[in-house]
Amino acid sequence: MKFSDAQQKEVIEAKSGQLLGYIVDAEIDKDTGFIISFIVEENGAYPTFFNKKRETKKIAVQNIAIIGKDVIIVSKI
Repeated sequence: MKFSDAQQKEVIEAKSGQLLGYIVDAEIDKDTGFIISFIVEENGAYPTFFNKKRETKKIAVQNIAIIGKDVIIVSKI
């Protein structure tokens, strides 16, 4: 899967079913090149000119339960 494909998926918290947002960035281990975590932004994937700073959350890769066709399910935040 390409990173751009992951950015288009909704990120959902498994227990509550709450929409956490969309992936906007990734944190990568500089030694191994593996993704450590994804940065998720609440109000959508693409910032607009007039929007204020949006709240972001860091989701560790090991906390991702399922990557589906349209959504990414996170087991814990």
